[in-house]
Order: sequence, then structure tokens, then C-alpha cells
Amino acid sequence: MPGLSAQGTIVAVSPDPEWPDFDPQGGSLTYVDIAELRDITAPALTRNTIETTTHNLQDDQHIVGVRRHGELTFDMNFLPRHESHDHLTALQKKWYDGSRDIYRLTFPDGASGTAWLFSGFVTNIGASAPVDDRLSAPVTIRPTGPHAWVVNP
Repeated sequence: MPGLSAQGTIVAVSPDPEWPDFDPQGGSLTYVDIAELRDITAPALTRNTIETTTHNLQDDQHIVGVRRHGELTFDMNFLPRHESHDHLTALQKKWYDGSRDIYRLTFPDGASGTAWLFSGFVTNIGASAPVDDRLSAPVTIRPTGPHAWVVNP
């Protein structure tokens, strides 16, 4: 099977701080796609290794620690008043309030794609306004707790 184009990857957010600890409020989630995304880096999935070698062993032994999620980072064409970027209800507001929300990262691998769901916090949003370039903003989302994979979200 050939590789897949990343074109069409979507990051969306839903304001439901109860998930994944409880069922979604109201039984369903309403997502808002974050507009004007450019490069996206999904959270790295890692585990620390813990050495358990004892004196009576000839070879080293290891176990793995807790599951760790890196950060979701993306760059976007910054639209300060857009409903997915603004300071009233969107990314800027989420950073200001420190709200935990649900993020859905959908990969373009089929009719509707495969989505990675996790709750997280906006920990960084900045703006860059070069003289001869676009208004842009790097954004960092810090996942917390478990995640889930959904096919055809």
C-alpha cells in the first residue's frame, strides 16, 4: 500500500471537560474545526524504560513505565476574530481560562478518516507578523489522561 497524503488532516475541538472521565455531556459532542491549519505534529506516544537488572543476572532487564503523550503542535494562518481562533470562545479563550477540552485529530485515510480523541489544554498560542509574510500563530495542546481511536468519526 502506498503512503497517504497528509492533506486534509483536521484538528477540531469540543468543549466537554467531562470526557474521558464520564460520558459526554448530553450524549454527543459538537466539534468546531480549527481553521487555517498548516503543519501539524501529532502527540508522540512514549514510555520510559525502567531497568530492573539484579546482581544475579548476566543480562540487563527492563520494564516500561506509564504511557505518556507528547504535545499536539500546529501552525496556523492566524485569524484573530475567527470562531475557532478568537478570544471570546476559541483557542485564545481556552488558553486564558485554562479549560480542559476534547480535541479530535482526524487523519485523511478513508471516506471519513481515522480520528484520535483526547482531552487537553491550550498551553501556547502566539502570533507572528513578519513584514513580508502571513500573520501566523504556533499552537500547543497538552493532552491529559487516556486517548481513544475512532474510525469514521
